[in-house]
Amino acid sequence: MIEFRDVTLTYQRGPGVFDISFQVDTGELVFLVGPSGAGKSTILKLTYMDLMPQKGEVEVNGFLTYRTRRRYVPLLRRTLGLVFQDFRLLPDRNAYENVAVPLHIIGLSRREIRERVYSALEDVGLSERTHHYPRELSGGEQQRVAIARAIAKNPAVILADEPTGNLDAAIAMEILDLLTFLAEENGSTVVVATHDYTLTTRKQGRLIEINEGRLLD
Repeated sequence: MIEFRDVTLTYQRGPGVFDISFQVDTGELVFLVGPSGAGKSTILKLTYMDLMPQKGEVEVNGFLTYRTRRRYVPLLRRTLGLVFQDFRLLPDRNAYENVAVPLHIIGLSRREIRERVYSALEDVGLSERTHHYPRELSGGEQQRVAIARAIAKNPAVILADEPTGNLDAAIAMEILDLLTFLAEENGSTVVVATHDYTLTTRKQGRLIEINEGRLLD
Protein backbone atom coordinates (compact mmCIF):
# COMPACT_ATOMS: atom_id res chain seq x y z
CA MET A 1 0.00 0.00 0.00
CA ILE A 2 2.70 2.49 1.11
CA GLU A 3 6.39 1.74 1.04
CA PHE A 4 9.44 3.97 1.52
CA ARG A 5 12.73 2.48 0.40
CA ASP A 6 15.90 4.30 1.54
CA VAL A 7 14.33 7.72 0.95
CA THR A 8 16.32 10.91 1.40
CA LEU A 9 15.17 14.46 0.79
CA THR A 10 17.11 17.48 2.03
CA TYR A 11 16.22 21.17 1.97
CA GLN A 12 18.44 24.21 1.54
CA ARG A 13 16.95 25.41 4.81
CA GLY A 14 16.24 22.64 7.28
CA PRO A 15 17.35 19.01 7.54
CA GLY A 16 14.70 17.05 5.59
CA VAL A 17 14.62 13.24 5.97
CA PHE A 18 17.40 10.68 5.64
CA ASP A 19 17.42 7.00 4.62
CA ILE A 20 13.76 6.45 5.51
CA SER A 21 12.43 2.92 5.04
CA PHE A 22 9.07 1.59 6.22
CA GLN A 23 5.91 -0.08 4.97
CA VAL A 24 2.22 0.45 5.74
CA ASP A 25 -0.14 -2.40 4.91
CA THR A 26 -3.70 -2.25 3.64
CA GLY A 27 -6.21 -1.42 6.38
CA GLU A 28 -3.52 -0.50 8.90
CA LEU A 29 -3.70 2.42 11.35
CA VAL A 30 -0.29 4.04 11.78
CA PHE A 31 0.79 6.97 13.93
CA LEU A 32 3.77 8.91 12.61
CA VAL A 33 5.02 10.53 15.80
CA GLY A 34 7.72 13.10 16.51
CA PRO A 35 8.32 16.69 17.63
CA SER A 36 7.66 19.68 15.41
CA GLY A 37 10.21 19.83 12.60
CA ALA A 38 11.05 16.14 12.88
CA GLY A 39 10.08 15.39 9.27
CA LYS A 40 6.51 14.12 9.62
CA SER A 41 4.98 16.53 7.11
CA THR A 42 7.82 15.84 4.68
CA ILE A 43 7.01 12.13 4.80
CA LEU A 44 3.34 12.82 4.11
CA LYS A 45 4.19 15.16 1.23
CA LEU A 46 6.41 12.45 -0.23
CA THR A 47 3.50 10.02 0.15
CA TYR A 48 1.08 12.17 -1.86
CA MET A 49 3.96 13.18 -4.15
CA ASP A 50 3.91 16.88 -3.48
CA LEU A 51 7.63 16.27 -3.03
CA MET A 52 9.84 13.74 -4.77
CA PRO A 53 12.84 12.01 -3.15
CA GLN A 54 16.40 12.87 -4.10
CA LYS A 55 17.40 9.32 -3.24
CA GLY A 56 15.42 6.10 -2.90
CA GLU A 57 11.81 5.63 -3.92
CA VAL A 58 8.27 5.80 -2.60
CA GLU A 59 5.49 3.48 -3.74
CA VAL A 60 1.85 4.31 -3.01
CA ASN A 61 -1.06 2.30 -4.39
CA GLY A 62 1.10 1.06 -7.26
CA PHE A 63 2.49 4.50 -8.13
CA LEU A 64 6.29 4.73 -8.02
CA THR A 65 8.00 8.10 -7.61
CA TYR A 66 10.79 7.36 -10.04
CA ARG A 67 8.40 6.75 -12.92
CA THR A 68 5.39 8.92 -12.01
CA ARG A 69 5.45 12.15 -13.97
CA ARG A 70 3.86 15.27 -12.54
CA ARG A 71 0.86 15.09 -14.84
CA TYR A 72 -0.05 11.66 -13.39
CA VAL A 73 0.15 12.72 -9.73
CA PRO A 74 -3.56 13.76 -9.71
CA LEU A 75 -4.42 10.13 -10.56
CA LEU A 76 -2.62 9.01 -7.42
CA ARG A 77 -4.36 11.64 -5.31
CA ARG A 78 -7.76 10.37 -6.41
CA THR A 79 -6.96 7.28 -4.32
CA LEU A 80 -5.99 9.37 -1.28
CA GLY A 81 -7.91 11.37 1.30
CA LEU A 82 -5.96 14.30 2.80
CA VAL A 83 -6.75 15.93 6.16
CA PHE A 84 -4.81 18.93 7.44
CA GLN A 85 -4.44 20.78 10.74
CA ASP A 86 -5.92 24.01 9.36
CA PHE A 87 -9.01 22.27 7.85
CA ARG A 88 -8.65 24.08 4.46
CA LEU A 89 -12.38 24.58 4.00
CA LEU A 90 -13.68 27.14 1.52
CA PRO A 91 -15.28 29.89 3.66
CA ASP A 92 -17.91 30.84 1.07
CA ARG A 93 -19.24 27.29 0.71
CA ASN A 94 -21.32 25.28 3.17
CA ALA A 95 -20.49 21.83 4.50
CA TYR A 96 -22.21 20.04 1.62
CA GLU A 97 -20.44 22.15 -1.00
CA ASN A 98 -17.02 21.74 0.65
CA VAL A 99 -17.36 17.97 0.68
CA ALA A 100 -18.57 17.99 -2.93
CA VAL A 101 -15.61 19.96 -4.35
CA PRO A 102 -13.23 17.02 -5.03
CA LEU A 103 -16.11 14.94 -6.39
CA HIS A 104 -16.87 17.60 -9.00
CA ILE A 105 -13.18 17.66 -9.91
CA ILE A 106 -13.08 13.93 -10.62
CA GLY A 107 -16.21 14.22 -12.74
CA LEU A 108 -18.86 12.29 -10.85
CA SER A 109 -22.53 12.72 -11.72
CA ARG A 110 -24.73 15.00 -9.61
CA ARG A 111 -26.63 12.01 -8.26
CA GLU A 112 -23.49 10.19 -7.16
CA ILE A 113 -22.05 13.37 -5.66
CA ARG A 114 -25.22 13.89 -3.64
CA GLU A 115 -25.21 10.29 -2.39
CA ARG A 116 -21.53 10.37 -1.43
CA VAL A 117 -21.70 13.76 0.27
CA TYR A 118 -24.69 12.85 2.45
CA SER A 119 -23.15 9.48 3.29
CA ALA A 120 -19.82 11.06 4.28
CA LEU A 121 -21.46 13.75 6.41
CA GLU A 122 -23.53 11.07 8.13
CA ASP A 123 -20.39 9.02 8.82
CA VAL A 124 -18.80 11.97 10.63
CA GLY A 125 -21.97 12.85 12.53
CA LEU A 126 -22.86 16.07 10.70
CA SER A 127 -26.08 15.17 8.90
CA GLU A 128 -27.84 18.12 10.52
CA ARG A 129 -25.10 20.64 9.67
CA THR A 130 -25.15 20.14 5.90
CA HIS A 131 -26.02 23.72 5.00
CA HIS A 132 -23.87 25.45 7.62
CA TYR A 133 -20.82 27.48 6.59
CA PRO A 134 -17.40 27.06 8.24
CA ARG A 135 -17.89 30.24 10.29
CA GLU A 136 -21.01 28.65 11.79
CA LEU A 137 -19.19 25.46 12.84
CA SER A 138 -16.92 24.74 15.79
CA GLY A 139 -13.31 23.72 15.22
CA GLY A 140 -14.16 20.07 15.78
CA GLU A 141 -17.06 20.27 13.35
CA GLN A 142 -14.88 21.93 10.73
CA GLN A 143 -12.36 19.11 11.04
CA ARG A 144 -15.20 16.59 10.67
CA VAL A 145 -16.22 18.31 7.42
CA ALA A 146 -12.60 18.05 6.28
CA ILE A 147 -12.62 14.33 7.07
CA ALA A 148 -15.94 13.91 5.25
CA ARG A 149 -14.39 15.62 2.23
CA ALA A 150 -11.48 13.18 2.41
CA ILE A 151 -13.59 10.02 2.70
CA ALA A 152 -16.22 11.00 0.11
CA LYS A 153 -13.83 9.86 -2.63
CA ASN A 154 -13.75 6.37 -1.06
CA PRO A 155 -9.97 6.60 -0.77
CA ALA A 156 -7.73 3.62 -0.25
CA VAL A 157 -5.50 5.72 2.03
CA ILE A 158 -6.23 8.60 4.41
CA LEU A 159 -3.31 10.86 5.35
CA ALA A 160 -3.91 13.16 8.32
CA ASP A 161 -1.28 15.81 9.10
CA GLU A 162 -1.65 16.98 12.73
CA PRO A 163 -5.46 16.68 12.44
CA THR A 164 -5.98 17.52 16.13
CA GLY A 165 -3.38 20.27 16.45
CA ASN A 166 -5.92 23.12 16.65
CA LEU A 167 -8.41 21.31 18.91
CA ASP A 168 -8.78 20.88 22.64
CA ALA A 169 -8.08 17.48 24.21
CA ALA A 170 -11.66 16.20 24.31
CA ILE A 171 -12.42 17.13 20.69
CA ALA A 172 -9.03 15.78 19.62
CA MET A 173 -9.99 12.36 21.00
CA GLU A 174 -13.30 12.49 19.12
CA ILE A 175 -11.45 13.14 15.86
CA LEU A 176 -9.00 10.34 16.62
CA ASP A 177 -11.93 8.02 17.40
CA LEU A 178 -13.38 8.85 13.99
CA LEU A 179 -10.12 8.15 12.16
CA THR A 180 -9.74 4.89 14.08
CA PHE A 181 -13.28 3.90 13.09
CA LEU A 182 -12.45 4.52 9.44
CA ALA A 183 -9.43 2.24 9.70
CA GLU A 184 -11.20 -0.53 11.61
CA GLU A 185 -14.68 -0.51 10.09
CA ASN A 186 -14.19 0.80 6.55
CA GLY A 187 -10.90 -0.95 5.86
CA SER A 188 -9.11 2.29 5.03
CA THR A 189 -5.38 2.61 5.51
CA VAL A 190 -4.91 5.58 7.85
CA VAL A 191 -1.67 7.42 8.61
CA VAL A 192 -1.88 10.10 11.31
CA ALA A 193 1.08 12.44 11.83
CA THR A 194 1.13 13.97 15.29
CA HIS A 195 3.50 15.41 17.88
CA ASP A 196 1.14 14.39 20.70
CA TYR A 197 2.26 11.02 22.10
CA THR A 198 -0.62 10.98 24.60
CA LEU A 199 -3.15 10.58 21.79
CA THR A 200 -1.47 7.47 20.45
CA THR A 201 -1.38 5.65 23.80
CA ARG A 202 -5.19 5.45 23.80
CA LYS A 203 -5.53 3.74 20.42
CA GLN A 204 -4.52 0.44 18.89
CA GLY A 205 -2.20 1.45 16.08
CA ARG A 206 1.42 1.03 15.07
CA LEU A 207 3.84 3.80 15.98
CA ILE A 208 6.54 5.02 13.62
CA GLU A 209 8.76 7.49 15.46
CA ILE A 210 10.87 10.12 13.74
CA ASN A 211 13.25 12.76 15.02
CA GLU A 212 15.61 15.09 13.15
CA GLY A 213 14.66 13.44 9.88
CA ARG A 214 15.51 9.88 10.91
CA LEU A 215 13.34 6.99 12.02
CA LEU A 216 13.94 5.75 15.56
CA ASP A 217 14.35 2.04 16.25
